[in-house]
Amino acid sequence: MRPWADSVADFLIGEIPPGCIAFATSGSSGGSPKAILFTRDALECNALGAIQHMGADHGDWCCPLPAWHVGGAMTYIRAAIAGTHVHAYTGKWNARDYTDFLGQCGAAWTSLVPTQVVDIVQDGITAPPGLACVLVGGGSLSQANGLRARELGWPVVQSYGMTEAGSQIATASPSDPFHTDRLTILPHWEVRESEDGRLSLRGEGRFFGVVTENRMGGFSLRTISPREWWTNNDIVEIHGNTLTFVRRADRLVKILGELVDPDALELSMSGMCPGVVVESLPCSRRGAMLVACHPDAAALRKAADQWNTFAPGFQRLSRLAVMDVPRNPMGKIDRNSLRILLSSKEAPLERISN
Repeated sequence: MRPWADSVADFLIGEIPPGCIAFATSGSSGGSPKAILFTRDALECNALGAIQHMGADHGDWCCPLPAWHVGGAMTYIRAAIAGTHVHAYTGKWNARDYTDFLGQCGAAWTSLVPTQVVDIVQDGITAPPGLACVLVGGGSLSQANGLRARELGWPVVQSYGMTEAGSQIATASPSDPFHTDRLTILPHWEVRESEDGRLSLRGEGRFFGVVTENRMGGFSLRTISPREWWTNNDIVEIHGNTLTFVRRADRLVKILGELVDPDALELSMSGMCPGVVVESLPCSRRGAMLVACHPDAAALRKAADQWNTFAPGFQRLSRLAVMDVPRNPMGKIDRNSLRILLSSKEAPLERISN
């Protein structure tokens, strides 16, 4: 990513005003990298909206996320606006080391991705005292893991956001029971559903430009006004000032003539096998086939048997892959690398009967 980022930086010299900030992202579906551009004012608008919604105008932050990622960067901007401090947890992620560090620094606020919360829950780690909120982003935390985290004293709240929005768009409240639907839309955003149910967004906190790479290896810059509506590939439901994420429109596959959402299957199966990942591969007979991945062979096979016993034919798993799922430095699933691995001749695919 570093040579790519350096090339983008060189391209942007003279193309945008000084002081603008770019974040690299490949999106939730693991496509080609792109750079999302913000003004400093836009990021401060996002930070202020989050502070107002969460009541985070006092208390330090603990940041286990890299500062080059929008989630980590926004932690520092929120703290700067509130006049508080950030304690950076660096080095390789370890749930117990992180908890010890969090207790020692006395931070009230922190951000985690779902994978990190699952590690805490599976190890049964009790939260240190003084935590006001654990903001969970970068994906959906299952209801079971969210409730278990709350039992262990971790005030986890689900958020919904994206790089293009400078982190949060909608976030639950730590004073409410844990939930992942009907998240409160932050005050600085205008949102609506497009005709096909996708999220449309506008506001002063949104990105103003995106850099993509063309087929010839060069770059192009597209700019957009904050007052323009921008639509992404997330299917959502909006009721009043709340938003529920439904699924990614570009992750749907057709199996035996039926549309199937691998993300929904993955979330359902996570209650049987925490950390399971479901991906699809092309299949000449079925149109596509579903593959479940997890490093624990016994847990994976048990969950797959349970799932296939009750699932309709088009939602049944066809293959298992006992493997460590590739992840990016943020702990999010690297979907592109996973698909490449599963499509290779060396893929550890195990056929299961349907």
